[in-house]
Amino acid sequence: MANSLFAHFDIDDLEAHRRYTPNLAYGNAKLANILFTRELDSRYRADGISTAAFHPGAVATSFAKGSTSIMRVMYRSILNRFLISPDQGARTLLWLATTEPGHDWQQGKYYYKCKISTANKDAYDAALAARLWDESAWMVGLARAA
Repeated sequence: MANSLFAHFDIDDLEAHRRYTPNLAYGNAKLANILFTRELDSRYRADGISTAAFHPGAVATSFAKGSTSIMRVMYRSILNRFLISPDQGARTLLWLATTEPGHDWQQGKYYYKCKISTANKDAYDAALAARLWDESAWMVGLARAA
């Protein structure tokens, strides 16, 4: 999973001014989505909002085809045969969308193949999720939390 393979999350350098590679940016963006989902759940579950993040798997698409990332090798070579179909990649999303949060799945969690994933310990760091939320709010012109 990209967030565990490529993420080296630096909360003090969210725009990757000090260190940038396409893979790092991709992995960090995936991890940030998971952290944001967890913090959204933490802040708004009581208001009736249900959240979950998921990884579809390595899906046979044209993803990374035009990039310089090492991932393009998998998508443009014979290795593509080992990737799953888009229908298979959509299974976890379909499951999340058609079942009951809090009953069939736990809100605020990160899923892979319809199971909670623990592939990246940073994905479950509540303090990091809260800080990312606050930093993101500040970056778009909203006040930081007190």
